[in-house]
Amino acid sequence: MSPTSPTEILRAPLPPPRPLRPSRSRGGPAPGALARRSAPPALALSLLLSGCASSDPPDVRVSGCPRCAGVTRVGALPQGDIDECSGVVAGGLHPDALYVHNDHGDDPRFFAVGLDGALRAEVDVAGAAAIDWEDIARGPCRTGGGSCLFLADIGDNDGERDSYTIYGVEEPDTLEGGPRASTAEVFVLSYPDGRHDAETLLIHPTTGALTLVTKVNKGTSRIYELPALPAAGAPATLVQAGSIEPPTGSARFTGGDVHPDGTGVLLRTSSHVFYYPMTPDQTVAQALAGSPCMLPSADEEQAEAIAWLPGGWDYVTVGEGKEEPIHRVSCQAP
Repeated sequence: MSPTSPTEILRAPLPPPRPLRPSRSRGGPAPGALARRSAPPALALSLLLSGCASSDPPDVRVSGCPRCAGVTRVGALPQGDIDECSGVVAGGLHPDALYVHNDHGDDPRFFAVGLDGALRAEVDVAGAAAIDWEDIARGPCRTGGGSCLFLADIGDNDGERDSYTIYGVEEPDTLEGGPRASTAEVFVLSYPDGRHDAETLLIHPTTGALTLVTKVNKGTSRIYELPALPAAGAPATLVQAGSIEPPTGSARFTGGDVHPDGTGVLLRTSSHVFYYPMTPDQTVAQALAGSPCMLPSADEEQAEAIAWLPGGWDYVTVGEGKEEPIHRVSCQAP
C-alpha cells in the first residue's frame, strides 16, 4: 500500500514504545541506553530479568472510556517552514483547520493547515519572542468569550529560565490570503519552587483556567494551575495542584488537550495516549488525579502534539519533524 494513502490504517491500539529520534531541541539517547546496547550477555540477561520482575499491573481504567477505532493517516504537514511541529490544536471559528507551530529556533509565528495538512495561513505573532514554544491550546479569551489561541513558551531543557511565557492571540477571522500578523497578549509565569521543563499546556474551555504539566525523563511530573489568566504583562506565580505519573510506558508528557465540552483530558507521552474523564465540577488537575484510559497511539518517531477535533470524540496527533503525517483516531463517546 502506498505510504501516502489517506485511508491507510497504520496501527491498532496499542503500539509498543519505539526509540525516539533526536531532534535539534532534544538530547541523545536516554541515560544508560548506550550502556545497555553494549552490555555483555550476562549483564544483559540480568537487566532483562530485573525488568520482567518489576512492575505491578498499571493503574488504567477499563470502563467509562471512549470507544476508538485504529489509527488512520489522513494527511501530512506541507513542505516548507513547518519542520519541527511541537503543538497542535483544532480551530473554533474554523473547525476544519488545525493550528500548529514549530519548536525552538523558529520565528514567533504559527500556521493553519487543513486536516489533510494543506497550508492555509501563516500568522506572525507581534510582541512575542520564541525561546522554546512547546504547545498550543484554544479557549476563551482573557476578557471573556471569543476564541483565542494560547502559545506556550514553556520549554526549559537545561533548567536555565527564571520565567516562562504564554502568548494569547485571537483566532483569525479568515484563513484566506497571504501571511498576516496578530498582536499577542503576554502572560509571564513562574513556578513557586524553581525551574521546570514542560511541554503540555491545557486551557479549560469554559473557565479559561490554565494548567501546565511538567516533563521529566523518569518518575513523577508536577501539575501547576492558575484559575484564570492574569492581567497581561503582570507576572504571576503558578500554584502546584498535584502530581502525575503515566501508568505505563514513557514518563515524558509531551502534549495534551481538554475536550471542547470539558468532559475529559487527553495527555500524550513519548509512547502512549491517555484519556482522563472529567466532571463539570472538577478542575483539570483534579481530573488528572484519576486513573486514565489508554487510547490508540500512532507510531511516531518523536511523539509531540495531540488535539481533539470539534463536534465529537475524534482526535489527531502529529510527530515532530519535516512533512510529518497527520494521524486521526475516530472514537465514540464513553
